Amino acid sequence: MMRWRIELEDWARTSRLVRLALCEAKLHGKRRPAPNDHQALACYIVRLCEAARLATNERLMRNIESQIQECVRRLDVRQVDWGELIPNFDSPCIPKAAILKPWVSAREKGVVLVNYEGQYARLLRLPDLKGFAARYTLIIGPSWHPPHSLVNCVFAEAYPDKVFSLISNARELQILPRLSPKLVPLPLYGSSWVNPSLYKPLPPTQRDVDILMVANWGKFKRHHALFRALSGIPEDVRVLLIGQDQDGRTAETIREEARAYGVDKRLTLLHDVPYPEVAKAYCRSKVSVILSRREGSCVAIAESLFADTPAAIYADAAIGSRAFINETTGKLLEYTNLAGQLMEFLAAANAGQYSPRKWAESNISCFRSADTLNEILRRHALAEGRDWTQDVAAVTWCPDQQLALAEDRIRLLPERELIKTRFGIELGQAN
Repeated sequence: MMRWRIELEDWARTSRLVRLALCEAKLHGKRRPAPNDHQALACYIVRLCEAARLATNERLMRNIESQIQECVRRLDVRQVDWGELIPNFDSPCIPKAAILKPWVSAREKGVVLVNYEGQYARLLRLPDLKGFAARYTLIIGPSWHPPHSLVNCVFAEAYPDKVFSLISNARELQILPRLSPKLVPLPLYGSSWVNPSLYKPLPPTQRDVDILMVANWGKFKRHHALFRALSGIPEDVRVLLIGQDQDGRTAETIREEARAYGVDKRLTLLHDVPYPEVAKAYCRSKVSVILSRREGSCVAIAESLFADTPAAIYADAAIGSRAFINETTGKLLEYTNLAGQLMEFLAAANAGQYSPRKWAESNISCFRSADTLNEILRRHALAEGRDWTQDVAAVTWCPDQQLALAEDRIRLLPERELIKTRFGIELGQAN
């Protein structure tokens, strides 16, 4: 019974007809609030954003975006109780952040990166937000695709300067400027910041895991698709799952689902593993797999490639890191005969047909991405008549934001203390 419920929910979550029906319900299920009720208007924008994320075609999405923009123009952010809408909004700590460049002079700003909507929204509480914007160029990192959310639609309009943004999907290069003309998308994914030095790939003969899946325990990660496929995979294939709690779902939830498919004895499950141990798991695995159909950029794909472990992902997945998969880095999956495809993938990996780390080092390391970011920001600064004498530091996710080089962490620590003293917020980690 659990198996049928899991698959019915998964079908409903991805069905175009169901998504369209839910989208229409979001659009027409609630009357527009009164013009002077800004809290209700903010909640209405939340509902419109939910509808936009459910949109099944570009025309419908653009239509909803026009409604969102109309509401944003009417919204006075100073009249919104953000604490009701964003957890821990009043916290002075913004841990998912990094200072990439210190303030140099009145003609040369510093650079700050803040990831996840609930984190950069906290900047709106700063008493001297205008002073912060005058001193630092801000880069944000949305967490999901499509990126429609109250914060992403309102933040740039409320911020005193333009805002640069990482992307979770290539489509966001067009979507983000539609949400706000002050949003400047960067051709860099949230998954473009892996530090190669954190991964020490083992030779094929020392890899004792056949299939690795690193994914939180949320429904959207679709562990059940792997469980269903395992019935058609030989029992000697070693499978390792690594994850953490998500949306009330725990490791025991995953174990129960595996039992429903009769494969609970076929896999090893690790919960809340420290990041260095996750890196080691990638390095001792032959292949990795992600079975989501939609999420953000998915750093797990990039991490796998730097471990020299080819990765598999659905060919039509709305996931940014799908762009990293090619004939040298992994396999694009179809929805039929997943078991057969995984066995073919494993056989090809065992035959040495992939070289993912070589491609990743040449294209998507945190140092390559820092070079790209630096050149973009430099051009923007010079075009505005400002100076650019100091480059940005490379940042990496491990799993939280941290400067990749120890000397940069030491060099920029005084800037963190200055921001804490002057603006009352703690950006990133102290070490």
